[in-house]
Amino acid sequence: MGFDVIEEKNLNDAISYALDYPRVVLTESKPLAPNGATLPDFAFGLYIGYISGVFFDGFLRRNKRFLNEEEMSGFHSILFKRTPEIWLKIKVHLQLE
Repeated sequence: MGFDVIEEKNLNDAISYALDYPRVVLTESKPLAPNGATLPDFAFGLYIGYISGVFFDGFLRRNKRFLNEEEMSGFHSILFKRTPEIWLKIKVHLQLE
């Protein structure tokens, strides 16, 4: 069945918030990036981790359970659709610093 409309909106809100405030996620990317890792790739991992953590925590609080397989698939589908937007925000932000 996947996500209902409310959970889909909650995920898109978490993504939009992270994109609106890139410093929340990316301020730690330079000092934490391991040697040999490219900064944009590391920053992308931080972004995905931040979005996932915010959404999964909220989902667990609201529903008192973890995502099932269909919901997890829906999560990945929405995140995949927004990936170009996330990459663009990372590149723009890292070039400004």
